Amino acid sequence: MKVLSLHSMGHDTAAAWFEDGRLVHAVETERLTRWKHDHRVRLALRHLFAQDGVRAEEADLITVSSPVRDSVLRLADPGPACRAVRDGTPYHRTTSWLLGRPVDCVVVTHEVSHAALALHYAGYPDDCVVLVNEGRGQVARSSVFRCADGDVDWVETDPLPWYGNGFGWSALGWLYGFGKSPSVAGKVMAIGGYGTPDEHVRGLLEDVDPRVLDDRARAEEEGRRLARLPEFSREFDAMARVVATFQQMFTDSVHTLLAKHVEDPARTALALGGGCALNIVANSALRDRFGHDIAIPPACGDAGHALGAAVFAHHVLYGQRVRPFSVYCNGGAEPAADVHATLIAAGLDPLPYEPGAAARTLADGGVVAFAHGPSESGPRALGNRSLLGNPETDGMRRRLSQHLKRREWFRPLGAVMRAERFADWFPGQLPSPHMLFNYDVPAGRIPQARHADGTCRMQTVTREQNAPLHRLLDEFERLSGVPALINTSLNAQGRAIAHTAHDALMDFAHTDVDLYVLGDLMARRRTE
Repeated sequence: MKVLSLHSMGHDTAAAWFEDGRLVHAVETERLTRWKHDHRVRLALRHLFAQDGVRAEEADLITVSSPVRDSVLRLADPGPACRAVRDGTPYHRTTSWLLGRPVDCVVVTHEVSHAALALHYAGYPDDCVVLVNEGRGQVARSSVFRCADGDVDWVETDPLPWYGNGFGWSALGWLYGFGKSPSVAGKVMAIGGYGTPDEHVRGLLEDVDPRVLDDRARAEEEGRRLARLPEFSREFDAMARVVATFQQMFTDSVHTLLAKHVEDPARTALALGGGCALNIVANSALRDRFGHDIAIPPACGDAGHALGAAVFAHHVLYGQRVRPFSVYCNGGAEPAADVHATLIAAGLDPLPYEPGAAARTLADGGVVAFAHGPSESGPRALGNRSLLGNPETDGMRRRLSQHLKRREWFRPLGAVMRAERFADWFPGQLPSPHMLFNYDVPAGRIPQARHADGTCRMQTVTREQNAPLHRLLDEFERLSGVPALINTSLNAQGRAIAHTAHDALMDFAHTDVDLYVLGDLMARRRTE
């Protein structure tokens, strides 16, 4: 069976192609356009149909995550389809004319698509509780699913308070003047690392009218009321105290909800979906409290819907499990000839890539732009589109985050380690291949990657997962004695993560990045 799958409306659109339960190709629109959260799915489709092995005329099925009033899909019954998924029906079967002919189509409800992808990353266990938690879904802001015997059962809708879902994080972002972008929540969360929870602030937050979830005018009124209180001033220490308190409330509410559904943690698997699953602090606390790993898709936000809708149709409707796929499945590797031409056009001298030379640059305190193969699925840079730096070089944090990427000074940086060295540094700790958990780092270790709260969001990598990155880490430690590298996404301020060599040079060709590693080629920046 050949399946075309889309997330075609709203932000973070994407397209994917599956054959017989195997992901052949996928792409998130924003990687092609460099517009964060881009909605123009036609561009992703055009890219998808140009790939080898993708033959649109052979599609047997189209799957899509709702909403469905969409001119791209051209559904036979858009009204009934929209009503069905809006009312909480897990899916609706219909016909689409997207490909110029009638093709069977399955419209999967937004929340169910999230749950299906989380179940896939959990490995389809016999019993799994999935929490889908986000700012706003199709039916609810938060939902609990129970997955067993091939079924995905929706068991609770909106069980969390206003401070237990993405609405609360967006509200804090609005309160503190960060705007309304889907990226705002991550910025707000970073501030909490500089503060400690405060019981008085907690009481003020708990006193907020719970009807803010469904009444915009009331939410704005409550926001204005809080803004007048000195505890909610925009002075940084006050913000840090509020955010740290809010983070504690968020984590506690999610834990209380999941504990209600997980009577025996040893028997029941846990998985998280939706944008709130990017909350590293909560993820780490939940994993510690339940005492076992929690499955989280790297594309747990809306960009994962093209994958999740297809997983649901394969698993629930056709009894076929989608095979595990690499996190490096977003777009494709750029042809070496194109990379070479881009470097020449930029006035750089291409050379064959040498891991030892890149490691030496890093050991000497340089910055390396590192891009190879397909990009990562989801918003985390995991070594295929990364800016890398030495976490023990003085000033590296400021250089990478503020100077090169123009980010706010308070934002944390991640780090990457080989899995075997991670086991030495953090004995008994579960790994983090998708940079979705943080770890306590002793003072003095990798100081430029250590956040204000003493933690670091860590990526663990094996040779099987990413051989070029693993080898670079090995070479770097041999030269420097440091087992980790700072790893942050390869993009300048306001742009989505780079997809091509041209993107990387557009962002950083006129900066002090020392070495560009692009596929099998490398080039040093020109110095006048």
